[in-house]
Amino acid sequence: MSDTRATATAASTTNPLVVTAAWLVVGTPLAYGLWQTILKAAKLFGG
Repeated sequence: MSDTRATATAASTTNPLVVTAAWLVVGTPLAYGLWQTILKAAKLFGG
């Protein structure tokens, strides 16, 4: 039972800097792709 508690504690102490970096690594290309899609869709629909 102590192994489960140790795992839960380790998972809850993730460094916020690592989380922020991971979101930037994923979010930046995602935002760029979304922006490009919006621009191309606007041209397609006459905007």
